Amino acid sequence: MVRDYELMYIVRPELDDEALRTATESVDTLIRGLGGTVGKTTMWGKRRLAYEVDRLRDGHYVITLLQLDGTKVADLERALQIHDTVFRHLLVRGDETVPAAEDGAVPAAEDGAVPEPGDGDPVTEAALPSGEDDAADDAADEEDNTPPAEIAEGDEE
Repeated sequence: MVRDYELMYIVRPELDDEALRTATESVDTLIRGLGGTVGKTTMWGKRRLAYEVDRLRDGHYVITLLQLDGTKVADLERALQIHDTVFRHLLVRGDETVPAAEDGAVPAAEDGAVPEPGDGDPVTEAALPSGEDDAADDAADEEDNTPPAEIAEGDEE
């Protein structure tokens, strides 16, 4: 089954514009060779990496929209891993991306209800290891649960 994919890859930083164009054409040829079609290719330019990869601190970021049979994805990723100029890549299925909501509106569920935070979402709050947060809650409860009668006993005249 042919699906839409988004391929983001990083090309070696020492390449000039002509070599970068050749590298992107090489990746496009690889995709076409696997029976895929290449859509729009966007060059993000040379950017700083978040962390050092293979002793490289910069790289040319390229994003390509493509269509490819799902059975050929492993072949594409295997070829990108041994590509001379591509040193990192990420291939994401296109229909898995969530479209951005317009005007900051929260998208409604299929039944029209607005989802509440945490409905079906993975846990978003950082929790202490089990037991530690409970002990802190218990200690706070003990301090707050002082009976008012004990406080007022010595104040009576």
